[in-house]
Amino acid sequence: MTETWLRPNRRLLIGVGLFNLLFFSLLAVLSWYFLWPTLSFLLVAFGLWRALQSWLACRSPRLAYGDGHLIVNLGPAAPIRIPIEVVEVFFLGQGPSKLPSSGPDAEASTIVVRLAEAAEDWKHRDVDPRFGAWCDGYITIRGAWCEPIRREVMGQLNTRLVEVRRERKQAG
Repeated sequence: MTETWLRPNRRLLIGVGLFNLLFFSLLAVLSWYFLWPTLSFLLVAFGLWRALQSWLACRSPRLAYGDGHLIVNLGPAAPIRIPIEVVEVFFLGQGPSKLPSSGPDAEASTIVVRLAEAAEDWKHRDVDPRFGAWCDGYITIRGAWCEPIRREVMGQLNTRLVEVRRERKQAG
């Protein structure tokens, strides 16, 4: 069973999905008006597909725990499963928001996941840069794409990490 540790920013994703649906529907109506019905159907289908992507993204946690692994979901690719023994700590950070409307200098809170230095296999992974970054054994999760980052969230993440590692150690 998978336990959600960090939820996505549902308000943002629902807004993106509705915008896509409305935008492509409007384009479809305009193209229908100009007697391009095939283009209209394609635009509606594309708008529905983008809205479905946003809906699915709302259901996928940014961080989860299951079967001894931290599950990291930073983009459209399959989530990455990291052995929980490799995860050392979660801490609060700050970095670029990567939101197009915010401007190049806009910053947002981030969650940084530090991985064990000895875990060479986990030093780097390619992830969607809008959602975060993964390099040198640090995973950065951009706060714009997840639930609001507060001290309570950071405390819950670290508390749960300690509990899970302790449980696994006792289970042998």
